[in-house]
Amino acid sequence: MNLSARGQDALFNSASLDQTTVARAAQFNSQPYVGPVQFGLGANAGVTYDDNVNGSQLNPESDVLTEAGINVSLNWPATDASDLQFGTSIGYVNYERQVSNSGLEISPDSALTYAISLYDVTVTFFDQLSYTRQVHTEAALANITTLPQLNNSIGLQSEWDPGHWVLSASYSHDNTVSDHPDDYLNHSAEDFVGRLGWRFAEATQAGLEASDTLTSYQVSSLYNSANLSVGGYLDWQVQPSLTVTLGGGPVFYMPQFAGPSGANGSQDTYYVNASISHQLTDYLSHSLSVNRSLQAGLNQGGSYIEQLTAAYAIHWQLTQRIGVSVSANYVDGQQPFATTGGTSAVVLASTLENYDQYGGGFQISWKITDHLSTTLNYNHLERTSNLSGRDYSDDQIGLQLNYAF
Repeated sequence: MNLSARGQDALFNSASLDQTTVARAAQFNSQPYVGPVQFGLGANAGVTYDDNVNGSQLNPESDVLTEAGINVSLNWPATDASDLQFGTSIGYVNYERQVSNSGLEISPDSALTYAISLYDVTVTFFDQLSYTRQVHTEAALANITTLPQLNNSIGLQSEWDPGHWVLSASYSHDNTVSDHPDDYLNHSAEDFVGRLGWRFAEATQAGLEASDTLTSYQVSSLYNSANLSVGGYLDWQVQPSLTVTLGGGPVFYMPQFAGPSGANGSQDTYYVNASISHQLTDYLSHSLSVNRSLQAGLNQGGSYIEQLTAAYAIHWQLTQRIGVSVSANYVDGQQPFATTGGTSAVVLASTLENYDQYGGGFQISWKITDHLSTTLNYNHLERTSNLSGRDYSDDQIGLQLNYAF
């Protein structure tokens, strides 16, 4: 869930666009043509019970969430050297008890891309849009049910492959608008990414990467900042069934102003992106990822979130139509946490919160027909904090139906 701009924003946003493009391409393989355009349309509906929907230690509240939406995707090879892709999932989430939290959602993987190729150069123009409300997986937050945010990222990405060399660069302008009463998260950002690598094989390359993010907030409770990272990366296809990615290096976070107690000052740290994906058999696969990042703050008066996330998942395809997945994740983070005065948004003091979040769950999917499928899932979260009143546990169980036309 992309609730706000991230530390190493440019690197993560660029990777997100690449993953979305690859996922769309795989999806189009099974979609029919309508004239020259591949077109996909689907509908979904679901119900989820949450026993602590507000993530509270002292006053947990349960609720039932019902949702319904549509999925739309299209692929148009406009010319022999260009390709237009679009995909989105739009839905409505209804809270049965806390009705005021109900509203529209637009999936974070919604994107419009137009790629033009000329010889060994590819330029992709893109616009990514999301509107998210739920905060269930955001470890830095507690005592909150929803945090509606609209995020739009527009820009271009270019790649040049002269022989074994791989040179890529991207720029995007991001806008985030929050429905929070104080609008303290409203901001814009300029993201820059550059990569220079050497291709050892078709799916294996290594090199250097750098990113810079310039963030500007509308209000002063969060601080304008520059976020620079420099590091190395490796994309390695060890075997056809085993893929490894590694990346990391130093991060320099430089806010325009220090916080009231100094906790919001400059932060020099490092980032890590590591993942392993292994197809053990035709029916069994698993993956492991470890990411360390410096993220933009989500709580009022806190300018950053420094966070380590580890996640493991295994999937077993029991039959052609039935699959089972089990996952576990761990988050270790710290962030400045502010105390405000009365009903005002003035930050009086800031302290450092250290928190952990443990989670796990399972999912059972059943392809009932070629068009209709259903999924049953369960997830459990435990959050601990060094600040009082910010520990909580949460259980969710849900059932979803999907229909592809």
